Amino acid sequence: MSDNRPPVMIDWLVLALLAVVWGASFIFIKRSVTVLEPAHMAFWRMALATLIYLPIALSLWSRIDWSRWPAFIGVAFFGSAIPNYLFAIAQQHVSSSLAGVLNALTPMFTLLLGWMAFRKAPGLSKLWGVLLGLLGASVLIWSSSGGQASENKTLYAALCVLATACYAANAVLVTRYLRDQHPAAIASAAFMITGVFFVIGLFASGAWSAAVAHPDGLRAIGYVGYLAALGTVGGSILYFWLLQRTGAVFATSVTYLLPVTAMMIGMLDGETITGYDMVGTAIILTGIYLIRTASAERVAGAKT
Repeated sequence: MSDNRPPVMIDWLVLALLAVVWGASFIFIKRSVTVLEPAHMAFWRMALATLIYLPIALSLWSRIDWSRWPAFIGVAFFGSAIPNYLFAIAQQHVSSSLAGVLNALTPMFTLLLGWMAFRKAPGLSKLWGVLLGLLGASVLIWSSSGGQASENKTLYAALCVLATACYAANAVLVTRYLRDQHPAAIASAAFMITGVFFVIGLFASGAWSAAVAHPDGLRAIGYVGYLAALGTVGGSILYFWLLQRTGAVFATSVTYLLPVTAMMIGMLDGETITGYDMVGTAIILTGIYLIRTASAERVAGAKT
């Protein structure tokens, strides 16, 4: 799996914007599951996203290659539905900061799955960049647990890790089968094909009645509305656009920045930043730099 070209300024700005939007998502997930059950929250998020995507899909209808419907279904479930549900379950028991940290594992799974799918091993510099990112994430995990392993968090942390593997599968799927499709068309087509299932699930699962009956239901729907409009729709369109311009490894490196933004936003929710957090952040950013440098050197070498 190879990148199109080295990232330029606009790519880095989009990467930073995605980090903020998705970093804030963990707080909204945490608050929404205090009112709604994880399955209810996931159905609300996917149903609202479907409604938002509808006009986008209609405007791009003729540009969508509907014959690739299996890939679009994969995007809907691996890129949104499954990880949304897994994070909702996990964040009933782990902090938003820890969830954001574990999201940094996505590039590792992207490289592994990409290696399997494309039969092309990553360059040494990219591999070092990913390993440094994982090292930085490990430092942050250790710091967030108070410097010791927490057995109570293991199972739920594993759900976060499984969610990141889904995100990586989504990145590889888009890179291999949908790279020539319009970024907004990819996500909107995915939800047009699967959206009926999520809307039916909204009512069949009791998610609608649960939100209406709960005194804080409207507030929870507001949280989920942010997740649907910005986290799922806006974030996905920007992510696919970045993925097509730069490649899967750089695009998924947004998850290296998520621990930083998730923890900074988490401070507003009573969390603190320690010296170990700063060290972990520095290591993560070094990993991103190595990935960028490797991409630039590869393209420069191809032009000589």
